[in-house]
Amino acid sequence: MNEMFCFQCQQTAHNTGCTGKAGVCGKKADTANNQDDLIGALIALACTDRRSERTDELILKGLFTTITNVNFNNDTILMLKNEIEQACKALSHTFTPYDMSKIWNADEDTRSLKSLLLFGIKGMAAYAHHAMNLGYVDDEVSAWFYKGLCAVNRPHSVEEWLALIVEFGQMNFRCMELLDRANTGTFGTPQPTK
Repeated sequence: MNEMFCFQCQQTAHNTGCTGKAGVCGKKADTANNQDDLIGALIALACTDRRSERTDELILKGLFTTITNVNFNNDTILMLKNEIEQACKALSHTFTPYDMSKIWNADEDTRSLKSLLLFGIKGMAAYAHHAMNLGYVDDEVSAWFYKGLCAVNRPHSVEEWLALIVEFGQMNFRCMELLDRANTGTFGTPQPTK
């Protein structure tokens, strides 16, 4: 698709998605499409229900890659998507990526709640990715990425979505504690100095 449509962050134009030649952030249509494909691949990987250190890494790296202004390099996005596709095939012998247009074309409540969860998961992935790079991981946090991504692929009532989002908020707090432990454990407790 040559036409721009991007609804991957909270900075979208008019809160309806970026359209036209480029996004508010400068992202081009091909990059937005590649990032959507990457998220669709991550949802497929999460739904294989087979976790490993490698799949945990791929999920964190893939989610972090799609955060606003982190990576607009189509080559690296496509290479990562290919890695995820190969991991899916190795785990389940199939690869059926999630079609992100199911979110963008859903009714307003579903679109809003799925997007809220997806944006939150991306943010939590940044925290978890930084902690992982410092040698800190939390198995419950890592497992929640799978739960959250799989939830995007399943129908839920508004009440079920709200419960998932509250649960996600608690997990995100746990992830922030993990990142704090990683930072202070690696660099020490910050001290005010002149």
